[in-house]
Amino acid sequence: MPVIPTFWRLVLILSCLMSGVSEARSMNELFCSDLETPVVQWQFRPAFMIGDHTLSSVGGELEGSVSGDLRIVKSESGSVLLSEGGSGMILLGNEKRNLQSVLPQESMSVAGWVSHQEIQEWGGVFGFLQDNGSVEKGWLLGSREGRACFALSTHGADDGDGVLTYLSADQKLPLGKWVHLAATYDGQRMSLFVNGRSVAMSTEQSGPVNYSEKAPFVLGAYRDSNEFYPHVGAMQDFGLWHTALTPEQVKELYDRRPESTRSTPPVPPLKFSVFPYLQWATKNSITVSTEASRPVDVVVEFGLDSNFGEKIESNEVGKLHHIEIKGLKEGTPYFYKVTARGGEGEVGNLLETGVLTFQTQASKDTAFGFLVVGDTQNNPKVTRAVSELAWGHRPNFLMHCGDLVGTGSNKREWVHEFFAEASGILSRMAIFPTLGNHEQNAQLYYDYFTLPDPEFYYGYMWGNVEFFVLDTNKKIDSNSEQVKWLKKKLRSSKARWKVVYHHHPAWTSDENDYGDTWKGSSNQGVLSVQEHLVPLYEKYDVDVVFNGHIHVYERTWPIQGRKTVGPGEGVVYITTGGGGGHLEGFAPNRTWFSCNKRVGYHFLMVNVNGDQMEISAYDIEGRLFDRLMLGKTEKSQ
Repeated sequence: MPVIPTFWRLVLILSCLMSGVSEARSMNELFCSDLETPVVQWQFRPAFMIGDHTLSSVGGELEGSVSGDLRIVKSESGSVLLSEGGSGMILLGNEKRNLQSVLPQESMSVAGWVSHQEIQEWGGVFGFLQDNGSVEKGWLLGSREGRACFALSTHGADDGDGVLTYLSADQKLPLGKWVHLAATYDGQRMSLFVNGRSVAMSTEQSGPVNYSEKAPFVLGAYRDSNEFYPHVGAMQDFGLWHTALTPEQVKELYDRRPESTRSTPPVPPLKFSVFPYLQWATKNSITVSTEASRPVDVVVEFGLDSNFGEKIESNEVGKLHHIEIKGLKEGTPYFYKVTARGGEGEVGNLLETGVLTFQTQASKDTAFGFLVVGDTQNNPKVTRAVSELAWGHRPNFLMHCGDLVGTGSNKREWVHEFFAEASGILSRMAIFPTLGNHEQNAQLYYDYFTLPDPEFYYGYMWGNVEFFVLDTNKKIDSNSEQVKWLKKKLRSSKARWKVVYHHHPAWTSDENDYGDTWKGSSNQGVLSVQEHLVPLYEKYDVDVVFNGHIHVYERTWPIQGRKTVGPGEGVVYITTGGGGGHLEGFAPNRTWFSCNKRVGYHFLMVNVNGDQMEISAYDIEGRLFDRLMLGKTEKSQ
């Protein structure tokens, strides 16, 4: 059994005395019980904080760097670590060679108390993991789609770059309650426990644990080299053993803290997780959406000035709200304010925005402008820059060409990278998005956006422009649902201008997405789009097609019948994938359709005035680098 240094014993005893009887009793049991002491253990108490950003383990074996929104708070069951799910984690190390004395080798156990405030596709509370493509190494205790899980890779199951086995519980974890999670591995059998009870086991893994040489050793998150899912909720009393505890010992760990099973864990403070944002603006309605950190009811006050005068309330208590305001006037500026109210008796249970603004759809003969951006992905700095610069142009609404986030199933990216950084503009003008490949068709996209059924394709009017939105991740052929819909809508459209947008390009000079142009030929775009959509665009006089996906700016000449033609005689295609994703490059040889191109972060402003359409491209310093003027003549009507 490891010996705890005298200094740290004194620190523990003093911290227990200062923290209350229940915690002192728990620590006394740790020293007096026959249960083996963990190789390394964490008690989330101020006594173990070194400065503001370093947490020491109980015995001083490891010091972890505390980041993000993690904080130690008092609760009914003692001091705990509370995470709001932004960017918080405790990083204990990055390299296997520096952690040899701590990381288990032949067998292991890991255990701790956890509360969950959110169900995530992937969740983690403790692990040393790499799960990238075929590389699957290390271990993790956490959750998967709301169910407790334990992942492990060993040399006995190694296929060359590691194989992980994920054990998952059958039942989902309860939200807002303490749960004791534990996992063991004895060299042949891995087991998962919830509240002292075995819920899953496997003999697929055997032999020593298979580690990557480099991986983040983390408390409070699922983290590897390309994924980050911070825990949302509280954590308490975590330990790591180099032996496999018996089921009876796991049950003893659970039984030690009856105060946890009887108490309510602390929750993150009430706040707007997603500041109010606007969507689906029509001539006489708009939807105001917002998400709070805890269940609330929401009131939206609105009117023609800042005195408001009218209000609408949510129908139920919940975190995410979509409130449709009807009976508005066409093309009219409005003022509004959102108030969110927490549960009865809560401290600080009221949230209010300041005075915000929105505007309904412009009438058919009114000039207007809109923002176009694509591929914001995982670059909040660029997202904020685009939002702030675009706001200066005062667009009527925002068109997004897909890949709003890098991982559509990762709530943190939606909340803390996209909505947080674009809140200034999204709270004042409606967004009309389309699905990119990085959305993964995840439920979060459909949760955050309320669009006409079936949502992955839809259309809308603004002024004298009709917009058609498609999902090019789905099958595109003459018999597909959305192609049939598009053909019908284009054929019946009487709009002066017709604009289509989807994520993937019909035509692109990209260097390697559709063939390695440094070594051979390229399809120069998506073949199904070229075969089944381009003919519809040309037949029914679509003016402009916007897309993202390729992280560059490119504008084509007008195209008709796979040839460049004169102004107004064909379709202009614009790739605008410079909203934040990792920048790409162009083919070494010039393509037949390309007119103007640029590698760099950017956004577009499109202004429409009757028979004129002005498309301007700006970099994120606000400098204009391309402009296209389109005009309508009697012949082009």
